[in-house]
Amino acid sequence: MVVLITGASSGIGRATAKYLDSLGNYELVLLSRSLERLEAVQEELKKPAELIPFDLTRLTEIEQVFLQCRKKGIKLDGMVHSAGIDKGRPIRNNTIELTTAMMQSNFYPFMELGRFFYSRNYSNDGASIVALSSISSFTCFPGSINYTTSKAALNAAVTVMAKEFSRRKIRVNAVLPAGTHTPMGPAEDDPAYLELQTLGVIKPEYVAYLVEFLLSEKAKYMTGTLIPISAGMSF
Repeated sequence: MVVLITGASSGIGRATAKYLDSLGNYELVLLSRSLERLEAVQEELKKPAELIPFDLTRLTEIEQVFLQCRKKGIKLDGMVHSAGIDKGRPIRNNTIELTTAMMQSNFYPFMELGRFFYSRNYSNDGASIVALSSISSFTCFPGSINYTTSKAALNAAVTVMAKEFSRRKIRVNAVLPAGTHTPMGPAEDDPAYLELQTLGVIKPEYVAYLVEFLLSEKAKYMTGTLIPISAGMSF
């Protein structure tokens, strides 16, 4: 099974790459802005992966990712979209430029990736797409207007894609973690998050386990689902 992972150089994307590699039955295409950081991930893997340094905010050039795969004879069976940013800003201090920048990182690339992934030139029938959203799209914390909105838009895109892509038996689902210990997330002992999340700050590999389930035949009949990993956070 050949899977493209965006945001593969850190956080949940990196944990997903390492977990899929450990299972032995996945071939990986890893995408991130930095080739150097992708090479660092490659050193942690057992099998060689295809490395694609690319900035997904270059929206009009996103097809180049798929053309590069096609040039290498790669046709995708899955895609994990983990790339994105998280910058808090209360509404009173927000600007349309900040909102646009957040959407350009967290939402628009997924739309374009999905559009090209659907082409039979680039993917196989019965493939699976998993988007990394956030429980913030439900909890709506103060100070997170741009991030929350971008992830809510991502959720909506997942549900629409699931219906449209079912014509090719392509499944589209999203995972919505609460606070996860990544470079953008809280520390494992962050007292504020430990108070909110009674089961603790999430380790990224536990998100990767669910991502792999959704990619696999084990989730053959699941599409259009938005699955929270709440760690006990109420929402």
